[in-house]
Amino acid sequence: MYKEIELDNKLKILSYKIENIFTTNIGIFVKSGTKNEIDKNYGCAHFLEHMLFKGTKKRSAKEIAQEIDGIGGIINAYTTYEFTAFYTKTLKEEAETALDVLFDMITNSNFDELEIEKEKKVILEEINMYEDDSDSFIQEEFSKNLFKNTKLGYSILGNKKLLAKINKEILLEYFIKHYRPENIIITVTGNYDESLICLIEKLFSKLIYYKGDTINPNILEKSNNFGIKVFEKSNINQIYFAIGMEGLGKKNPNYNILVLLNNILGGSSSSHLFQELREKRSLCYDISSCITAYQNTGELLISGGANVENFELALDGVFEIVNNIFEFGIDVEEFNRTKKQIKSQILMAFENPQNIMFKMAIDYIYNNSFKGIESMVSSIENITYKEISIFIKRYFKKENLNACILGPKGTKKIAVKWEELHG
Repeated sequence: MYKEIELDNKLKILSYKIENIFTTNIGIFVKSGTKNEIDKNYGCAHFLEHMLFKGTKKRSAKEIAQEIDGIGGIINAYTTYEFTAFYTKTLKEEAETALDVLFDMITNSNFDELEIEKEKKVILEEINMYEDDSDSFIQEEFSKNLFKNTKLGYSILGNKKLLAKINKEILLEYFIKHYRPENIIITVTGNYDESLICLIEKLFSKLIYYKGDTINPNILEKSNNFGIKVFEKSNINQIYFAIGMEGLGKKNPNYNILVLLNNILGGSSSSHLFQELREKRSLCYDISSCITAYQNTGELLISGGANVENFELALDGVFEIVNNIFEFGIDVEEFNRTKKQIKSQILMAFENPQNIMFKMAIDYIYNNSFKGIESMVSSIENITYKEISIFIKRYFKKENLNACILGPKGTKKIAVKWEELHG
């Protein structure tokens, strides 16, 4: 049973009740992320997410952790370019305690200056960890170059130089502007009593609606065809690659066609990339494709790794697969099989209340509505073979491909091979 409530202060509460399970999920989604930063506070959306766990007027950071652990619950958060999420999962009878902790974090955090300085070190280590991970590094470099000179080209974690400049004043300025009730969606899924929804209404009605400037202007981000960027490190043995092009935004009418195409290309174990480059030719262990979608744009990305002696063959294989799909399309059988696969994934995801929590909130963030599982399934079922064939010819061209490549010394010579293939 799905319900929507809008409070007088414009805060939205979305709930989806599932009987006969033991747990309750509560999510607080703030429609603000890295895209809403400006140069002076670059990195503060992610930093602020950390700071809400660092103590309130009611609880210390340790007490927040102990209270959730003490009821056997889970609490977590993450930051994206376009929203920030805080969420819990507990047994049904402990849901009000989890709600109290989340409300306390969102409304009463201390932003203690000593804790801010300590957390800089933690985030610095987080940045170092991602830089040391070759897959993460090369994929982030791809995004930075594809969306160069736009907010989508920023790192969500921030950078080391500007991290040092973040202070209480910058964090509070961002918090006051963006953590406002009209910018917040609360989701509740699983098994819960209606008294929990009433308590959410009571608590969050206290937040004051701000009648001011537009919080999140609709920013049209432009992609940048950058060709190829090659990075070398002395302490790695494989070549890691991120090859792709601009994708489609969540609101684009062809978005679900791209979902199908991605699955056929490299999004499953029966995909062209996996079957040809791993199973048939044994050139890669890790090879796949994925899509990342924002409001108005996105990425289609092929990523993986190969030994130095295999990489040129793997690169040949990627271009061969892209060319074959463009020239000859896909056959009707794999088209129908993929539609069934995506439909099954949607239905199976809805067996998990936490997945429903995220789906409700994200749909509302991008479309200001949640149309439900039936609409999601029909949006896939209604795609025709003719539509995907036309889409491939218009969109899926090798000329649109860009690449970031990371390998040992001597890898930069691969740029010559790229130019030969790319044309």
